[in-house]
Amino acid sequence: MGNILQLLDRNTIETGGFHGIVQKRLVVNSKFGPKSGVKKGTWEGIGNLVYFADSWFGEGVETGLHPHQYIDVLTFVVEGKLDHEGSLKHGISLKALDFQVQKFGKEGFLHNEINKGTTTTRMLQLWLLPEQIEQKSSFRVHRAEKGLITNVYGLRDRNSTQIDVIYLSRDDLYVAKKESLVYVVKGSVRIGEENISEGVMLNLDKDIIHCNKESILISVYVKE
Repeated sequence: MGNILQLLDRNTIETGGFHGIVQKRLVVNSKFGPKSGVKKGTWEGIGNLVYFADSWFGEGVETGLHPHQYIDVLTFVVEGKLDHEGSLKHGISLKALDFQVQKFGKEGFLHNEINKGTTTTRMLQLWLLPEQIEQKSSFRVHRAEKGLITNVYGLRDRNSTQIDVIYLSRDDLYVAKKESLVYVVKGSVRIGEENISEGVMLNLDKDIIHCNKESILISVYVKE
């Protein structure tokens, strides 16, 4: 691309959280994101993405049962395990690399996320505005797999905003989508001469990403 990279490093923004959860909020849309909490230094988002947070749950930490309406909630367990309770799929347990999608429908849903393990759980959460409201709330789980690009949200949801999980091996290449946000979840990548480490969000436009070592990325873009 030849331009200076636009990036947001989680280490440069405020640390927030609630109920013992430690959080870095990289995207908080000023109109549709949470009305309280840490906002300084965050980005507005892209397409229908209005919230993106990297979070850590210590042993026994939970969000508490709470409702969601008018928003689809996506949860990616990066490390550890997360137990799910609520009005959809009560009692399911998510392990590392599981990607959960909860869609509110016309009825909304209640959920609680709990770390019942003995090690810290790292979780990403994304909120998206639905373009078409379905009759009923729904729940599904995808799994990130090495060597694959997995579309976890988008066309099947009749939403133009797409969420891909990209699991790369060392020396793999990935060409970023036009006008996309890419988050380095784990690992290390290179764009041109610049090395990018875990915890950095990038604003890209068809840039070529070189994988320095095994890495997991999340890409958010609007389908043309």
